[in-house]
Amino acid sequence: MARHDWALRPLISLFVAALGLFAVLALAAVPATAGSANDDAAQAFVQQNIDHGIDILKDQALTDVQRRAQIHDLVANLLDTTKIGLFALGSARATASQADLDDYVAAFKAFMIASYETRLSGYGGESLKVTGVIDHAPGDYIVSAVMVDADNPDDSDPVRVDFRVLGEPGKFAIVDASIVGVWLGLAQRDDFGGFLGQHNASVPALTAHLKDKTAGFLAQASAAPAP
Repeated sequence: MARHDWALRPLISLFVAALGLFAVLALAAVPATAGSANDDAAQAFVQQNIDHGIDILKDQALTDVQRRAQIHDLVANLLDTTKIGLFALGSARATASQADLDDYVAAFKAFMIASYETRLSGYGGESLKVTGVIDHAPGDYIVSAVMVDADNPDDSDPVRVDFRVLGEPGKFAIVDASIVGVWLGLAQRDDFGGFLGQHNASVPALTAHLKDKTAGFLAQASAAPAP
């Protein structure tokens, strides 16, 4: 696999780019307390959901419809789409009505899930292995992982993926991720900001755009072969 070919791989896309793990705040990580029960729980949360996603992709007994339904449920439970979506709005959030924000958040969630479904057929056997955690603040963790390439499991320089996890045991959610040190939240907010700048900061216009993109993703996904 090419060094930065992760953007085309559905496993990475599931937990990072294609699902839009886009809600980033200023990071100033501090060393974790070794052996913290909450640290261990945050790591387990990420690893267990990674493993669950891989199991779904590998299960040849599932029909395409069943696989997509299970991925939909995994994503819906894994991500705090409200925090993610509202951060991506940037300053436009302050001037939008609550009704417009509600419509946008729903459209954003559907957009994230549908964008992943277009990549299901490209799974190549990769996995992610959690390697550690640092505490950013109480209830705020950075969980580190590396990509394990099925074709090169002993890679001495694997692609690093970091996940921002908020919450507490039993109530964790992923709100952002980075690839080799590049956090994706600001990039997504910049993309949305560019669109809003061309559309008079109209949140309904962005919502309509996301719905159009989602429809395109779903059409593409329905035409793609199962993994």
